[in-house]
Amino acid sequence: MNQFCAAAFPKKRFRAHSALLSLLAILPPLLICSARGEDPDSQYIQIFDVIQQGDLMKKNGQVDAALAKYREAQTALAKFQRSYPERDAKVAAYRLNYVSTQIAVLSPQESNTGTNTGTTNVSPSGTKWPSTGLTQVKLLEPGAEPRKVLRFHPKPGDKQSMVLSMKMAMAIKVGDAAEQPIKLPLMKLVMDSSVQDVATNGDITYDIVTSDGSIGEDPDVIAQVADAMKNAVAGMKGVGGKGILSSRGINKGTDIKAPPGADPQVSQFVEQMKETMAHVSTPLPEEPVGPGAKWEIKIPVKSQGMTLNQTITFELASVDGDRATGKTSITQSASNQKIQSPMMPGTKVDLTKMTGNGTGEVTFDLGQLLPPEASVSLHQEMFTSISAGGQKQSTDMKMDLNLHLESK
Repeated sequence: MNQFCAAAFPKKRFRAHSALLSLLAILPPLLICSARGEDPDSQYIQIFDVIQQGDLMKKNGQVDAALAKYREAQTALAKFQRSYPERDAKVAAYRLNYVSTQIAVLSPQESNTGTNTGTTNVSPSGTKWPSTGLTQVKLLEPGAEPRKVLRFHPKPGDKQSMVLSMKMAMAIKVGDAAEQPIKLPLMKLVMDSSVQDVATNGDITYDIVTSDGSIGEDPDVIAQVADAMKNAVAGMKGVGGKGILSSRGINKGTDIKAPPGADPQVSQFVEQMKETMAHVSTPLPEEPVGPGAKWEIKIPVKSQGMTLNQTITFELASVDGDRATGKTSITQSASNQKIQSPMMPGTKVDLTKMTGNGTGEVTFDLGQLLPPEASVSLHQEMFTSISAGGQKQSTDMKMDLNLHLESK
């Protein structure tokens, strides 16, 4: 990021602009942004891994080893429920009941000793905003008949390749200085996904890896900026991980890690990749819907030290078998808050106001993990006060993002 800033701005203004451009790490270059707290998601993924290890050991006849893994998962799940009682309560209870059953099967003498500590924490009937995790989906209009319940149902072993194209432009104003536009080249990333498992409750476990990336040629982009971005994209190849998605298209956890010793740009890309995969699918309502249906998706986004509220209104245009199309409108806002980002050590940032709005179109297939096609255009404005090097400056930043996704 420092190379990027040094290439884009005169040296005498480097410090202020470096801090400003680092704010890009906070903005969501995504279809639908993050809707998760990373700590509980990572914990859940780790617990799920332990359960899968136990299943594999049981299948291979390693009874004692499998029993140890199931007990480990049981303890972790019980702790997870206590720590996050409102987060994916039904799913955690389902997993806890599952491992407790496996323990009872593998050690019959313990079947009546009360080892099943599963609890069910269900929202009261009639709650206006039923939620799964942090994502809240509310049906506004059911649409025309015939209506159907929409659920994703890919099959284990299904593979898809996704091309993500992103074009971004910014304008930054520091203090009383004139607004300075910044142009960035088109960035393309290729991500390959594979469905590993589909649970009985519909949860979809998948793997994802970045197989390729490129930066478009643009004579209007400063050469040093383009070179820095090319080097960063090259380091993204091979970065991947896994995730869990509900049959309603709601993220239940993503675990994507940067390789050891990765530079800050790659580490930042890992965070963006987590957010992209967290909501690459369209969250669906519980109720049956038809053409013309509308629903709201409310997401409190927490990313890189900043919390913002996001509301997406989805309008279903058509449904033909498993394939559906729709349009989205997006609004974002954030209240006055202090931002602490690892990308800006030693820099104090006070957010005074942030707004965003955008539109998008999406085609999704219920039989596939990734949408065949989607696009979004987003405009954001952020007003901050930045303190660095004993100096304090007010800053305004505008960003326009155009993102397109295709998968096959």
